[in-house]
Amino acid sequence: MKRIQLFLLSLLILAGCAADESADFKAPGALLFQVDINRVPTKLGRLEFDGGLIRISSFQLDGDRVEAEDYFFKNGYQPPLEILFDSLQIAAALQFDLPQGIYNTLQLNFEIPSANIPTLIVVGRLKKANGDWLPLMLEVDSFENFSFLARNANGGQELVFQEGNVRIGKIEFNPGHWFSGISIEQLEAAPRSLHNGDSILLINRQVNSDFYTEIDNRLDELNQLTIQ
Repeated sequence: MKRIQLFLLSLLILAGCAADESADFKAPGALLFQVDINRVPTKLGRLEFDGGLIRISSFQLDGDRVEAEDYFFKNGYQPPLEILFDSLQIAAALQFDLPQGIYNTLQLNFEIPSANIPTLIVVGRLKKANGDWLPLMLEVDSFENFSFLARNANGGQELVFQEGNVRIGKIEFNPGHWFSGISIEQLEAAPRSLHNGDSILLINRQVNSDFYTEIDNRLDELNQLTIQ
Protein backbone atom coordinates (compact mmCIF):
# COMPACT_ATOMS: atom_id res chain seq x y z
CA MET A 1 0.00 0.00 0.00
CA LYS A 2 2.82 2.43 0.88
CA ARG A 3 4.43 1.77 -2.49
CA ILE A 4 1.18 2.60 -4.26
CA GLN A 5 0.79 5.76 -2.19
CA LEU A 6 4.37 6.83 -2.96
CA PHE A 7 3.80 6.12 -6.66
CA LEU A 8 0.62 8.21 -6.72
CA LEU A 9 2.35 11.01 -4.82
CA SER A 10 5.17 11.02 -7.36
CA LEU A 11 2.67 11.28 -10.21
CA LEU A 12 0.96 14.21 -8.50
CA ILE A 13 4.29 16.00 -8.00
CA LEU A 14 5.29 15.42 -11.63
CA ALA A 15 1.90 16.60 -12.85
CA GLY A 16 2.18 19.70 -10.67
CA CYS A 17 5.64 20.47 -12.02
CA ALA A 18 4.45 20.00 -15.59
CA ALA A 19 1.48 22.29 -14.93
CA ASP A 20 3.75 24.93 -13.40
CA GLU A 21 6.13 24.66 -16.35
CA SER A 22 3.26 24.95 -18.83
CA ALA A 23 1.94 27.99 -16.97
CA ASP A 24 5.41 29.54 -17.02
CA PHE A 25 5.61 29.21 -20.81
CA LYS A 26 2.23 30.92 -21.15
CA ALA A 27 3.14 33.85 -18.88
CA PRO A 28 3.31 36.98 -21.05
CA GLY A 29 6.12 39.37 -21.85
CA ALA A 30 5.18 42.66 -23.48
CA LEU A 31 6.29 43.68 -26.97
CA LEU A 32 5.65 47.27 -28.11
CA PHE A 33 6.49 48.78 -31.48
CA GLN A 34 7.95 52.03 -32.76
CA VAL A 35 7.92 52.77 -36.50
CA ASP A 36 10.33 55.17 -38.16
CA ILE A 37 12.57 55.79 -41.16
CA ASN A 38 16.34 55.93 -41.39
CA ARG A 39 17.02 59.67 -41.21
CA VAL A 40 20.73 59.59 -42.04
CA PRO A 41 21.36 61.96 -45.01
CA THR A 42 22.41 60.33 -48.27
CA LYS A 43 23.76 61.48 -51.66
CA LEU A 44 26.69 63.25 -49.94
CA GLY A 45 24.31 65.00 -47.57
CA ARG A 46 22.11 66.40 -50.32
CA LEU A 47 19.11 64.14 -49.71
CA GLU A 48 17.35 63.97 -46.34
CA PHE A 49 14.21 62.26 -45.03
CA ASP A 50 12.44 63.53 -41.95
CA GLY A 51 8.97 62.04 -41.60
CA GLY A 52 5.86 60.51 -43.06
CA LEU A 53 3.32 57.83 -42.26
CA ILE A 54 2.18 54.33 -43.10
CA ARG A 55 -1.31 52.80 -43.21
CA ILE A 56 -1.34 49.09 -42.34
CA SER A 57 -4.15 46.71 -43.30
CA SER A 58 -2.68 43.45 -41.96
CA PHE A 59 -0.14 42.67 -39.21
CA GLN A 60 1.32 39.23 -38.45
CA LEU A 61 3.83 37.89 -35.90
CA ASP A 62 5.25 34.38 -36.12
CA GLY A 63 7.64 33.19 -33.40
CA ASP A 64 9.62 29.93 -33.16
CA ARG A 65 10.21 29.07 -29.47
CA VAL A 66 12.94 26.76 -28.17
CA GLU A 67 10.44 25.12 -25.79
CA ALA A 68 6.65 24.96 -25.70
CA GLU A 69 4.35 25.93 -28.56
CA ASP A 70 5.33 28.45 -31.20
CA TYR A 71 3.60 31.84 -31.23
CA PHE A 72 1.37 33.13 -34.03
CA PHE A 73 -0.73 36.27 -34.21
CA LYS A 74 -2.48 37.95 -37.12
CA ASN A 75 -4.86 40.87 -37.23
CA GLY A 76 -6.50 42.90 -39.97
CA TYR A 77 -7.36 46.60 -39.76
CA GLN A 78 -10.29 48.22 -41.55
CA PRO A 79 -9.92 51.08 -42.07
CA PRO A 80 -6.14 50.69 -42.24
CA LEU A 81 -4.19 51.55 -39.10
CA GLU A 82 -2.37 54.88 -39.55
CA ILE A 83 1.04 55.21 -37.88
CA LEU A 84 3.31 58.26 -38.02
CA PHE A 85 7.05 57.75 -38.45
CA ASP A 86 8.45 58.68 -35.04
CA SER A 87 11.41 57.10 -33.23
CA LEU A 88 10.09 58.23 -29.83
CA GLN A 89 6.42 57.30 -30.13
CA ILE A 90 4.98 53.88 -29.30
CA ALA A 91 2.36 52.77 -31.84
CA ALA A 92 -0.63 52.48 -29.51
CA ALA A 93 -2.40 49.78 -31.55
CA LEU A 94 0.73 47.63 -31.89
CA GLN A 95 1.19 46.37 -28.33
CA PHE A 96 1.25 42.62 -27.74
CA ASP A 97 1.74 40.06 -24.98
CA LEU A 98 4.02 37.25 -26.19
CA PRO A 99 4.35 34.00 -24.21
CA GLN A 100 7.64 34.15 -22.37
CA GLY A 101 10.57 32.03 -23.40
CA ILE A 102 13.50 31.89 -25.78
CA TYR A 103 12.65 32.49 -29.42
CA ASN A 104 14.93 31.15 -32.15
CA THR A 105 13.29 33.52 -34.63
CA LEU A 106 10.53 36.11 -34.68
CA GLN A 107 9.12 37.02 -38.07
CA LEU A 108 7.00 40.12 -38.71
CA ASN A 109 4.91 40.59 -41.84
CA PHE A 110 2.52 43.40 -42.60
CA GLU A 111 0.70 44.76 -45.60
CA ILE A 112 -0.35 48.16 -46.88
CA PRO A 113 -3.38 48.08 -49.19
CA SER A 114 -3.97 49.44 -52.64
CA ALA A 115 -6.15 52.48 -52.06
CA ASN A 116 -7.35 55.78 -53.49
CA ILE A 117 -5.18 57.61 -50.95
CA PRO A 118 -1.47 57.09 -50.25
CA THR A 119 -0.81 54.29 -47.75
CA LEU A 120 2.87 55.12 -47.43
CA ILE A 121 4.19 58.69 -47.39
CA VAL A 122 7.78 59.79 -46.90
CA VAL A 123 8.72 63.46 -46.79
CA GLY A 124 12.17 64.99 -47.01
CA ARG A 125 14.18 67.49 -48.99
CA LEU A 126 17.01 67.66 -51.50
CA LYS A 127 19.75 70.23 -51.78
CA LYS A 128 19.96 71.81 -55.21
CA ALA A 129 23.24 72.78 -56.91
CA ASN A 130 22.73 76.43 -55.87
CA GLY A 131 22.46 75.44 -52.21
CA ASP A 132 18.70 75.89 -51.86
CA TRP A 133 16.59 73.09 -50.42
CA LEU A 134 13.63 71.62 -52.31
CA PRO A 135 10.88 69.75 -50.39
CA LEU A 136 10.28 66.17 -51.52
CA MET A 137 7.30 63.84 -51.04
CA LEU A 138 6.95 60.17 -51.96
CA GLU A 139 3.42 58.73 -52.11
CA VAL A 140 2.78 54.98 -52.42
CA ASP A 141 -0.79 53.82 -53.04
CA SER A 142 -0.17 50.26 -54.27
CA PHE A 143 -0.41 47.01 -52.34
CA GLU A 144 2.89 46.17 -50.63
CA ASN A 145 3.99 43.39 -48.29
CA PHE A 146 6.85 44.00 -45.86
CA SER A 147 8.70 41.18 -44.13
CA PHE A 148 11.15 41.53 -41.23
CA LEU A 149 13.28 38.95 -39.42
CA ALA A 150 13.72 40.41 -35.95
CA ARG A 151 17.22 40.95 -34.59
CA ASN A 152 18.39 41.55 -31.05
CA ALA A 153 20.60 44.50 -30.10
CA ASN A 154 23.71 42.46 -31.01
CA GLY A 155 22.43 41.54 -34.45
CA GLY A 156 21.51 37.94 -33.59
CA GLN A 157 18.16 36.24 -34.08
CA GLU A 158 17.67 34.75 -30.59
CA LEU A 159 15.25 36.73 -28.42
CA VAL A 160 14.25 36.25 -24.79
CA PHE A 161 10.87 37.37 -23.47
CA GLN A 162 10.24 37.25 -19.71
CA GLU A 163 7.08 37.74 -17.71
CA GLY A 164 6.62 41.36 -16.67
CA ASN A 165 9.39 42.67 -18.93
CA VAL A 166 8.68 45.16 -21.71
CA ARG A 167 10.63 45.00 -24.95
CA ILE A 168 10.55 47.52 -27.79
CA GLY A 169 10.51 46.50 -31.43
CA LYS A 170 11.95 49.26 -33.61
CA ILE A 171 10.79 49.04 -37.21
CA GLU A 172 12.95 51.16 -39.49
CA PHE A 173 12.39 51.74 -43.19
CA ASN A 174 15.29 52.74 -45.43
CA PRO A 175 14.26 55.40 -47.97
CA GLY A 176 17.92 56.19 -48.63
CA HIS A 177 18.21 52.75 -50.21
CA TRP A 178 14.91 53.17 -52.06
CA PHE A 179 16.38 56.25 -53.80
CA SER A 180 19.81 54.71 -54.40
CA GLY A 181 19.17 54.10 -58.11
CA ILE A 182 18.30 57.75 -58.79
CA SER A 183 20.97 60.45 -58.96
CA ILE A 184 20.61 63.79 -57.23
CA GLU A 185 20.93 65.44 -60.66
CA GLN A 186 17.93 63.46 -61.94
CA LEU A 187 15.90 64.47 -58.91
CA GLU A 188 16.81 68.14 -59.28
CA ALA A 189 15.89 68.14 -62.98
CA ALA A 190 12.51 66.45 -62.45
CA PRO A 191 9.20 68.31 -62.92
CA ARG A 192 7.87 70.09 -59.81
CA SER A 193 4.38 70.11 -58.31
CA LEU A 194 2.46 72.54 -56.13
CA HIS A 195 1.57 71.33 -52.64
CA ASN A 196 -0.15 73.73 -50.23
CA GLY A 197 1.15 76.58 -52.37
CA ASP A 198 4.77 75.41 -52.32
CA SER A 199 6.86 73.97 -55.13
CA ILE A 200 7.92 70.42 -54.26
CA LEU A 201 9.31 67.31 -55.90
CA LEU A 202 6.36 64.90 -55.83
CA ILE A 203 6.84 61.22 -56.68
CA ASN A 204 3.90 58.88 -57.11
CA ARG A 205 2.38 56.63 -59.79
CA GLN A 206 1.11 59.60 -61.80
CA VAL A 207 3.89 62.14 -61.27
CA ASN A 208 7.54 61.28 -61.94
CA SER A 209 6.38 57.71 -62.46
CA ASP A 210 9.80 56.52 -63.65
CA PHE A 211 11.21 57.40 -60.23
CA TYR A 212 8.24 55.71 -58.60
CA THR A 213 8.92 52.44 -60.43
CA GLU A 214 12.58 52.53 -59.43
CA ILE A 215 11.69 53.14 -55.80
CA ASP A 216 8.88 50.58 -55.75
CA ASN A 217 11.33 47.86 -56.80
CA ARG A 218 13.34 48.49 -53.62
CA LEU A 219 10.59 49.16 -51.05
CA ASP A 220 10.97 45.80 -49.29
CA GLU A 221 14.79 45.87 -49.17
CA LEU A 222 17.16 46.76 -46.31
CA ASN A 223 14.40 47.63 -43.85
CA GLN A 224 14.94 46.28 -40.35
CA LEU A 225 13.34 45.29 -37.05
CA THR A 226 15.43 45.45 -33.89
CA ILE A 227 14.09 44.18 -30.54
CA GLN A 228 15.55 46.06 -27.57
